[in-house]
Formats: sequence, structure tokens, C-alpha cells
Amino acid sequence: MRSLPADCDALLTCIQEENGIALLRCQTSASQLLLPDELDGLPITRLGDYAFSAREPRQLPEGTFQLLLTSGGGQIPAHDAAALRLVRLPQRALSLGNYAFYGCTGLEALEIGGSLQSVGTDAFMNCFSLRRMTLAAPAEECRCLRSLLQEYSGELELRFTPPAGPECRLFFPAYDEDYEEMAAPHIFHYNIRGVGYLCRQSFDGHRFRYDQYDASLDLLLRTHEFSLAARMALDRLRFPVQLSEAARTAYLTCLSEHTAQLLELVLAEASTAPLAFVLALDLLDRQALAEGCELARTARRTEALGLLLEYQNRRFGAPRARSFDL
Repeated sequence: MRSLPADCDALLTCIQEENGIALLRCQTSASQLLLPDELDGLPITRLGDYAFSAREPRQLPEGTFQLLLTSGGGQIPAHDAAALRLVRLPQRALSLGNYAFYGCTGLEALEIGGSLQSVGTDAFMNCFSLRRMTLAAPAEECRCLRSLLQEYSGELELRFTPPAGPECRLFFPAYDEDYEEMAAPHIFHYNIRGVGYLCRQSFDGHRFRYDQYDASLDLLLRTHEFSLAARMALDRLRFPVQLSEAARTAYLTCLSEHTAQLLELVLAEASTAPLAFVLALDLLDRQALAEGCELARTARRTEALGLLLEYQNRRFGAPRARSFDL
């Protein structure tokens, strides 16, 4: 069996097709899986049904071959779908098969090339930990975007990082769906709960519509907790791709009316970049700043506390020194 040097150990089962290589099965116990973009000079263009899942494909066609990705050990790894945390798909992959990540319960992040066009049925079934997808194309050019959002109803942040053009981030809240039996026999009512479903309908055909997405903020504020609206607002204001002035004003108003909760949210982040951005918006008054400083002290966020105190001094002046007569 041939092997290729890689950052992790994985056994790939593939077949050559007319336009490239199809990856039918990937066996690995690695937490981070960075797949190659091509094999033998041919691009990997298709990812098969159950390719990464806990369950094996029902049947593999004749003509398959296997290749071992190895970080140095040279041993064939046992497959553990639950061990996966991050997967980078081949950048020229065109399709992702049915149930591709079924049972990958620990999967947190997925990196997708800008060429992906279709996503199979229940591709992310039981991916309970999935929270982030990064796509190497603008949202309006991702033909797979609608099907990605249809196949995953959990809370999700999408990051768009095209080679040329501005980065964009979009937050999609979770939603629930179920069937309620109304009368026997087999008469059901389909229920959908959560603004996450409305956010996912922001399309004209397969083209993403930023204006429709921004319009869902009002309903989100009326029906959900503020932290969800704040995440949407922060992402759109920090990465304002096709952000209208009216939408920008609505997002700023949303944040300015909930400054205490906003500070709790950004201070919970490991990075201080969201806090620095919030401070640059000049939304915080003296009381909000004092509460933010206390939160940072309690959480032992030294760097964040330094940013808050520096901003407080710059905007309101250093506090007056106090002296006491004995």
C-alpha cells in the first residue's frame, strides 16, 4: 500500500472517475484531519456517502484503491468518527455525500473549498458539537450554502474567507422542527420553532441575500435572548459585506440598548478583538464601563481590563485622586 506524508494518520479508500478522484471512505482516529487537494496529480472532486461517518458505506464499487496518510508511524489507524474535531475538505471537491459525517459527534469545525456545489441528505446527522464552517468564497458565490444550512439546524457561525475580497462572518441561531400528530391515522402537523429557520431562508434561488438576513434581526430580538442578536450584530458590524446604512443603524441600536449583556458576551471570548471592536463603537457610558471592569477583574482577564481602563481614561479622563485627612 502506498503512503503519503501528512500531519495525521488516515486510510483513504478512493476510486478514479472521469473528472478526478472520489474519496469514498476515510478511516482515522485523529482529532484534526487536513485532507490533500489532489492525489496522483488529479483533484479530489467527490466525497462519498458515509465517507467520515461512524458507519461504513453499504457497498464499495470495483476498482477502488487505498492510500495511507501517515505522520510517521506507518500503521493503519482504527476509525473513530467521534474523535474528529476539525476537518479540512479538499479545496476542489464538488460534492459531499449523504450521511458523510453521520455520528461525528465531536466535530466542531469544518473548512470547505469554494468549489463545493452540493451537500447530501443528512450529511451532518448527529454532529452535535458542530459550531463553525469556513468557506473559501464569498457568501453570494457559494452554490452549496443553501444546502449546507438546510442540512444543519444547530447554532452555526459561517466564515467566508475568499482569496480576493473581504472576510465575512454570519451567525445563524439554531431552530427545532418536529411533527405533531393531529388525528389518526397518520395526519401530522409540521412545527418549526426558532428564528434560525428564517435566517436560513435568505436566498434568491441559490444566491445569498444579505438584506433578507439583516431583516431577521427584529424578530430575533422579539423572540430570543439578546446574546443571539448580539452575535449576529457583532459579526455584521465587524465584517460589513453588503451592509446597508439602515441595517448598520439597527445593529448599533441593538447593541447600545443592551450594553451590560454585550460586555458579558465579549468578555467570555478568549480573544480581546471583539472587546476592542465594541470599545471603538463608543457605545458604553460610565456605568457600563465600571460594570465591565468589575466583570474583567472577577474573571481575571488582565488584558481585557487594561483595554477597558485605557478606554475609560481616554474617554472620560483619569479618575481624580482622593486624599484623606486623619
